[in-house]
Amino acid sequence: MIHNSIYEQLADGSAGIGNWLFREDREAVRSRIMSEPEFQPILERLAADGERFLGQPITELPWTLFRRVWEDGFRKTYEPVYFSRRQRLTTFGLLSWLMPERSDYHDGLLDTVWAICGEFSWCVPVTFDSPPGLRTDRYSVHEHNVPDPGVGIDLFAAETAFALAEVMMLTGHRWPGTIRDRVYREVYRRVFTPFLVNDYFWEHVRNNWAAVCAGSIGAAAIYLIEDKQELALVLNKSLPTVNLFLEGYGEDGACLEGYMYWGYGFGFYTYFAELLSRRTNGAVDLLAVPKVKQVALFQQNCFLHGRKIINFSDSPEESDVYIGLTHEMARRFPEVQLPEYTFQDKAVYDHCGRWAPAFRNLIWYEPRTQGEGWKAESIYLADAQWMVSRVEKEEGMFSFAAKGGYNDEPHNHNDVGHFIVLAGQETFLADIGAGFYTKPYFAPATRYSFICNSALGHSVPMMDGVSQQAGAAYKATVRQAEITVDYDRFVVELQDAYDIPGLLKLERSWTWHKNAGLPRLDLEDHYVFSERAGAALTERFICQVQPKVAGAGRVELVGAAFKLVLSYDEGLMEPVVEPLPSLNHFGQEKMYYALSMRVRVTDDLERRLHFAFHFEQLA
Repeated sequence: MIHNSIYEQLADGSAGIGNWLFREDREAVRSRIMSEPEFQPILERLAADGERFLGQPITELPWTLFRRVWEDGFRKTYEPVYFSRRQRLTTFGLLSWLMPERSDYHDGLLDTVWAICGEFSWCVPVTFDSPPGLRTDRYSVHEHNVPDPGVGIDLFAAETAFALAEVMMLTGHRWPGTIRDRVYREVYRRVFTPFLVNDYFWEHVRNNWAAVCAGSIGAAAIYLIEDKQELALVLNKSLPTVNLFLEGYGEDGACLEGYMYWGYGFGFYTYFAELLSRRTNGAVDLLAVPKVKQVALFQQNCFLHGRKIINFSDSPEESDVYIGLTHEMARRFPEVQLPEYTFQDKAVYDHCGRWAPAFRNLIWYEPRTQGEGWKAESIYLADAQWMVSRVEKEEGMFSFAAKGGYNDEPHNHNDVGHFIVLAGQETFLADIGAGFYTKPYFAPATRYSFICNSALGHSVPMMDGVSQQAGAAYKATVRQAEITVDYDRFVVELQDAYDIPGLLKLERSWTWHKNAGLPRLDLEDHYVFSERAGAALTERFICQVQPKVAGAGRVELVGAAFKLVLSYDEGLMEPVVEPLPSLNHFGQEKMYYALSMRVRVTDDLERRLHFAFHFEQLA
């Protein structure tokens, strides 16, 4: 719903803005965080980070780092330096609020704010189409509004505006007027003014960019713009984009971009929604939209066991929960499950140093309301075409997830018909997940040369060396999705995911048996060709545990506590194992293995291939 009359909904003035984020007096919240034992591990980590940053100069952002992104597409030279400044901002912002008696933390915050205000651009270089070049026609002694090549709005520019505004709301009463004025000036110059006069691509997308950019701008405006008419201008332009973000979700609430992007996009949607509700005295409540509850439930539908998540698309294999966001959603929706959680060994902020989630992890978390492990259950997400099952046995939790979908999903991987199998927190049949982000990683011409994005990096068939193609037309059709007490069955047709003449049908069916001893999985692929016989079929399984041929018709993946055994017809297939090294999202190499089952060529126009997976507990 787009609120064109937002001006009428705004409460008069911004009195009490400093308490909008708190359900009780902000000093009571600060005192509780400082005194309750559950917060001590994170406070110790925060203080250690503060001492470390006090002993280091603020890192510079030189031209040579900025330039390198266009030279080789490598993001991890400039961005760690850029993000270290945001880590400093979050660290000193929290410490200055929590420990106002520490003048060194306060000075560290002011120095960091000053440095960020002096950056050439708040955008990261990868979001520039090309390096800003010399444009002599821009300049004239009579021109007072010369375009600034460093001014653009990407995710991080918008987040920076939000973070500066909120940190200043918390601690700005102790800031010199010069620094407060500079924050206002830079946020207006870099964000508010260009937002109102330009049209950005992210205003028309249905993914995390919409919520993060528009939500951050709207949140910063709520803090900084007191004039109702000016505030309404910004909010009226922000709201359609924020609403568009929610339209990107199906009614099942699944985030096709992956769990991390759920926490990112939906998190910023929520942060903005809460502030807007307070600014309008509850008249505008974006969290009251019916779909929001299903989106909030996605977290518990996406975890398999402990920290292990369904990492389809660009998602890591493991993650902590967004604990502040989770507790806030559980207060509103009783169906939201609170997981087991402790701040022990947890980072204060993510690798980007994001302020908004780090702050809310402290103020929204209720340590006296403890949760439990993820519940054993089976879920079918119809819009995403995901079947998910967690089965609890005396021996532990066993998990299975499979997908249909299409090959033009947000942060797409060519993975229609792919699946994952775990025992406990050990992954046997795996999704490689998010790769190492570079410019080529996101370029259409090169994206699928990365094994983690290619069909070759997923457990899907190949025919005559041809794998799945990218594009919305390459998709699955669900034929059956059945959940019972004893088994779950998921059947999809995959022929449309391939560009192979003569392929009439490729039906993949999974039957996940839950109650007969340890869980087991039966997989069948049914091929039908028209006139084209003799296709060379390869069934490919991506493994995190190295597969070993253990006799005729048997391959074993031997883990720490269990082994997964694959039984197959040795007369029809020959197993071949190859290593698949891949760089993860953080640039670390991790080894996977492709188990390729090469099928004997026949003249049959119809083939049925059966694979039986079962677990055995190790002594």
